[in-house]
Amino acid sequence: MSFYPQIARENYNAKTGDYVPDWQKLAKAHKGIKISEIDLKSMQFGAYSPAYVSTNEDWRFAMQELQPNGKTVLTVMGGGDQAIAFAMSGAKSVDTFDTSYFAKVMMDIKSAAIQTMDKKQYSQFITDLHKATSIKAVDGYDLIKPVCNRQSMIAATQMAGYKIFSNGTGVRDEYMPTDEEFNAAKKIINMPMNFIWSDIRTLNAHLKQKYDIIYLSNIFEYFNNSADITNVLNNLGAHLNPNGQIMMYTSWIHTDISEVIVAAAEKCGWGKAKSHDTKNAVMLTLTRTR
Repeated sequence: MSFYPQIARENYNAKTGDYVPDWQKLAKAHKGIKISEIDLKSMQFGAYSPAYVSTNEDWRFAMQELQPNGKTVLTVMGGGDQAIAFAMSGAKSVDTFDTSYFAKVMMDIKSAAIQTMDKKQYSQFITDLHKATSIKAVDGYDLIKPVCNRQSMIAATQMAGYKIFSNGTGVRDEYMPTDEEFNAAKKIINMPMNFIWSDIRTLNAHLKQKYDIIYLSNIFEYFNNSADITNVLNNLGAHLNPNGQIMMYTSWIHTDISEVIVAAAEKCGWGKAKSHDTKNAVMLTLTRTR
């Protein structure tokens, strides 16, 4: 699949620059239609939905529990923080995927910013991107332009007027890198990461290898039922090395959806589900045992 700016812009309000998810298009086309809460969630993301500028997950806890040093990793791209964390934690290789093309653009921009800015500049740059309608208007653009992946930079400039980095609530300071972490990232994050542009339901068709860790963030929170989750886990399990782990869900607390995910995982006869808990987070994994 290729990036087409004309199609991408059709997914945004030309006047406000805001993203228009599929459920809003459906509601506009069919006045008075009642859209279920499940469909509101599942139709929130698309091939050109906005990227996150920052994670809201305790990535340090995830690295502590998953121990990625020397391991092969496949992670959702999101805002790129998970991929950066795995690289800094010594992963042997890091592949990424996401439904949205702008997740790749965000990661390439972050990579360029890490290379060319100090920690203070980087934090402000990422903060400003969240509400920006043009990357050229953000302080730091001139720094990243010469080193940023050309394809991603062209895509970002072609989307001037549209809020392509506006997903989520913006930067979470507690999950931004410390000075030490930022300096470590400078030594490692210096080139584009392998990116698979795919919805998780068809991701397995694009995979060419097996991994020690597959990191899915909170994707299953947006699924309609347990059977769909089990199906995705089985498809991805075929691309997991023995004793490899799928990180299925992470949150501040156990919720109803975490119970649904555990029930779905327990239907996979090849693995064992486990809850990793700390005072501030809970993380669910499925480990290949056979």
